[in-house]
Amino acid sequence: MFSTNCTVWKEKPAAWTNATAPEQFERLFWQAVKAKNWKAVEAQLSATYVALTPTGVLDRTAALAQFKQLDLTDYSIGDFVTEPNGNDMVVTYTMTMRGSFAGHALPATPVRMRTVWQQVKHGWIAIAYAQPIMSPFGRE
Repeated sequence: MFSTNCTVWKEKPAAWTNATAPEQFERLFWQAVKAKNWKAVEAQLSATYVALTPTGVLDRTAALAQFKQLDLTDYSIGDFVTEPNGNDMVVTYTMTMRGSFAGHALPATPVRMRTVWQQVKHGWIAIAYAQPIMSPFGRE
């Protein structure tokens, strides 16, 4: 007699330790921002991280301060375009945020964002970030 068994593996949710795709890095990063897990956010930003925002160019410290003013209640990410460049991955995507920034409601309109992720010995870190001038994130 011949018997077949079907085994179904539950896919492990992406975590920084098992993420392999830039789309996963973005999702994990924004999950950490939403959860206000600043330790995780900081761990994913390079020491030389730079962000281009409507208010200007921010270094790592200033960018973290800005992220901490963001109170995300929900968000959606899509339209991913990934461009490999040596040890880097340039990720462009559309994001719609719901919540507030510095106490002001965020408009629920999609915006384009771009992050450059770099592969290092312990995984991937963000080295640069850019958002459009008309972004709801980062207005004064």
